[in-house]
Amino acid sequence: MTSLVLLVWAAAVAALARPALTGGWTTSLPRLTVGLWLGAELSVSVAVLTAGLLVAVPPAALAAGLEGIVVACTRALTGLGAPNETLAVIGLLATVVLAARIVISLIVTFTSARRWRRRHLAALLPLGRPDANGWTVVDHTTAAVYCLPGRPGRVVVTSAALDALTAEELAAVLRHERAHLRGRHHLLVALAVAFHRALPGLPMADAAETEIRRLVEHLADDRASERHGRQAVATAIVQLADRAPRHALGAGTGAVERVRRMLAPPARPRTLHRLVAASAVGLLLTGPPAVAIASAGLALQAATCPTDSPPAAGSPAHVAGS
Repeated sequence: MTSLVLLVWAAAVAALARPALTGGWTTSLPRLTVGLWLGAELSVSVAVLTAGLLVAVPPAALAAGLEGIVVACTRALTGLGAPNETLAVIGLLATVVLAARIVISLIVTFTSARRWRRRHLAALLPLGRPDANGWTVVDHTTAAVYCLPGRPGRVVVTSAALDALTAEELAAVLRHERAHLRGRHHLLVALAVAFHRALPGLPMADAAETEIRRLVEHLADDRASERHGRQAVATAIVQLADRAPRHALGAGTGAVERVRRMLAPPARPRTLHRLVAASAVGLLLTGPPAVAIASAGLALQAATCPTDSPPAAGSPAHVAGS
């Protein structure tokens, strides 16, 4: 029963996340919306993994700790062939496969991105020259500004971008890129990419990657506009439209929507809206564990405090039956 509840939870979150988190309101709450997307992905993953585990490990065995889990899994494997044990083994194997896909996707995503950035940086260093302000200038005919996350992070500016941007626009773009580096936005994008890689057929996974890429640009735009104004950010975006390499976060990515947002900013969200969004993140993160823990607790209570125990001597029921 608990596994069914968790699977229904996962299906509901996966089905509702895309329509609920792609509306126009998300541009006014980019940080919390990113949290909602990542919370939804984690909630679905935990719910499905826990549901598969509970098929093989009943809540009563789960409440008994590691020993109970091992005993339940051993019983299922040794009794393979009986309907219940076969279903338990299928659930256990499905859980292991899904967990392995998620872990492998995380490893592949992070290592491939890091490897690409190192190669890109190694190719840039002989061509680039450091600026006194901490960024790297590369002679190139394409106007581009982007950052390469890592330790240390690096902002790359082409010579064409220096010629195309005014001093205020350049300052806004540099603040935009530094906001990416300070906020570790590449990690947020990588988590969404890994989830999509693990579950490529899930529409929610595709939408999450697209939306998180979009929202981190809004976060960086907001940081830049705080000091340099929305007009400077908007004109800089136009000059640098969509000219960043992959695995890098560029100031010109998703230009059209970002320019519109800078020139016609969304209404400031109310405190109530922030509280609702934050509460939803908390619910997504705590929902599946709470269901599993509650189920295990009820099973443990039933095992230690049975309700059908015989009445004690001297009780009214005992006296009446004597």
